Amino acid sequence: ILAMSIPEVMIIMPIYALTAELGIKGRILLILLYIFIRVPFTTTYLLNFFASLSRSYEEAAAIDGCTPGKTFWKIMLPLVQPALVTVTIFNFLSVWNEFFMALIFASSADMTPVGVGLLQIVNGMKYTGNYGGLFAAVVIVFLPTFLLYIFLSEKIIAGVTGGGVKG
Repeated sequence: ILAMSIPEVMIIMPIYALTAELGIKGRILLILLYIFIRVPFTTTYLLNFFASLSRSYEEAAAIDGCTPGKTFWKIMLPLVQPALVTVTIFNFLSVWNEFFMALIFASSADMTPVGVGLLQIVNGMKYTGNYGGLFAAVVIVFLPTFLLYIFLSEKIIAGVTGGGVKG
């Protein structure tokens, strides 16, 4: 919870100084940053969802002779599938829409994320007036998240509401 309470803007300068000192750059840097920024939210969300599951499933599996690992993989993990889908979608949307870190840490044009690329297209359209190209770019950026939500909306709703119900 403490890690989620620190705004990303507050940690950009120390991260930039550390990565410059270590010489880390490129896609690996962005991937690692996105993973580390999203771990606190993912952990908190999944812990709350696992806590809402009944312990009787684990006890019944132990009585049947399941090891803790097998209980997790065969019983508990399928029960938290809606939460996994929901947290995956939230993380995807967060990374897909992320702008500030991508603007700072994307060091070359070939690794520019969609948000920064859209900014470059908008800036280019100021001088060319090619609004058809701008509309196409906006649709390309918007379409994956829209389709993801359309196809997985039931799982999202089940994952969001399932963690709050005790039974």
